[in-house]
Amino acid sequence: MTSVVWVQVPPPVPFLKDRMKVEEIKTKGLDIEWNVTIPAIKINEKLNERFLKIADTVKLPGFRPGKVPMTIVKQRYSSKVLPEVLDEIVNTTLKEVVINKKIQPSVQPKVDIKKFEEGSELVFNVSFQKMPDIKEIDLKKIEVEKPVLQVLEKDINKALDELAAKHERFEPLKSKRNAIKGDLILFDYEGKIDNKAFDGNKGVDETVVIGSNKYIPGYEEQMIGTTINQEKDINVTFPDDYRVKNIAGKKAVFSLKIKDIQSRVKNIAVDEKLAGEMGEKDLNSLKSKISDKMLSDYNQFSSLKVRREITEKVLGVSKFEIPSKMIEEEINFMKTQDNKKSDKEIKELATRRVKLGLILNSIGKNNKIEVNDKDLTQAVVAEAQKYPGDEKKVVDFYQKNPQMMNNLRGLAFEEKVLNFISNVCILKPKNYTFDDLFKTKELEPEKNLVKKNKVKKK
Repeated sequence: MTSVVWVQVPPPVPFLKDRMKVEEIKTKGLDIEWNVTIPAIKINEKLNERFLKIADTVKLPGFRPGKVPMTIVKQRYSSKVLPEVLDEIVNTTLKEVVINKKIQPSVQPKVDIKKFEEGSELVFNVSFQKMPDIKEIDLKKIEVEKPVLQVLEKDINKALDELAAKHERFEPLKSKRNAIKGDLILFDYEGKIDNKAFDGNKGVDETVVIGSNKYIPGYEEQMIGTTINQEKDINVTFPDDYRVKNIAGKKAVFSLKIKDIQSRVKNIAVDEKLAGEMGEKDLNSLKSKISDKMLSDYNQFSSLKVRREITEKVLGVSKFEIPSKMIEEEINFMKTQDNKKSDKEIKELATRRVKLGLILNSIGKNNKIEVNDKDLTQAVVAEAQKYPGDEKKVVDFYQKNPQMMNNLRGLAFEEKVLNFISNVCILKPKNYTFDDLFKTKELEPEKNLVKKNKVKKK
């Protein structure tokens, strides 16, 4: 009896001409370069799908809907369809390849079509830098200071003295004199443009401190030298960007009647009267309010110091290659925002920003931190509160600008990651007065800003 030997036949192998080909040209560090070949059959399939879809709906004179010959459809729409299909194929191919190879590009890949003719294969070159591998940081080993406020009597007294120095109190003139800069003026006015009245041209018992810039340029300056009960005409020009458009840029004459002049009180004492003028029932109540405000401000700056110290610590312990293309993009962005820094300063800051962003992104990913709608709403509200009176405009701006909203989402994410780290790391309490807190290197930018503002006021 003849024995039968059964042989398992493998499934047919696709022709090589049907396969996509990826040729690695360069794989060094973060730099990657490939030559990718897409077979003609794949391109033709996509093109035919698109042409068939068009043919089903297109309406052309002399043909019933859906009955237009394919040759005519291709002649009419090839110039539009071909680049769209090629773009789609390149994008989907790249996405597929990077997923299969478990690579995450750090920036948009650069694509260069090397070879293509209709009906033939597509060959394109793609180059990009991948995201670096970042070693996970043991956040529980990070130690940072947690400032604890010491409210000293001298700090409250200093705040009271500063409050008294800024406080405006006026008193009747002790002797008759002309108005000077800094005086409080009580007056009536009536304005005319081309000898005609306009909306809002009259005012009774208005007050202004000369030099406060409450009114349009040139208005208050012409009050200098006036006396009580004097009537005076002044000539002014409304700014081109004045809020009332129909009088913007126009010249006007205002007839003023000076009803009273008061001088500013110098060296205001810290007493019950000051407390009353500040809306408090007594001096102790004012001191308590100042103490609460100091604590609120302190907590805000203390949190800022903690976050900045955390950033320094994670930057110090993380060592990895930073994608140069990301740095280049950040440099280009920064140059559009700030042209005062040197190229060296911008590059150093851009490198730091990119590195920190990559670290925080890695920590967020490892700990499944995400920005939800509530976080984003809070970020928008916080941003809007920086512009009192224009909150709605700020909210509308972000709602109408997806790119800016996306930028805000990134900031909210970084903030959320930093808060996460501060709750995990070791916080070592240390007593600070308000002045001592501002002497720390982490708050040097704020200290310099305060100094700059004081110089401007002088």
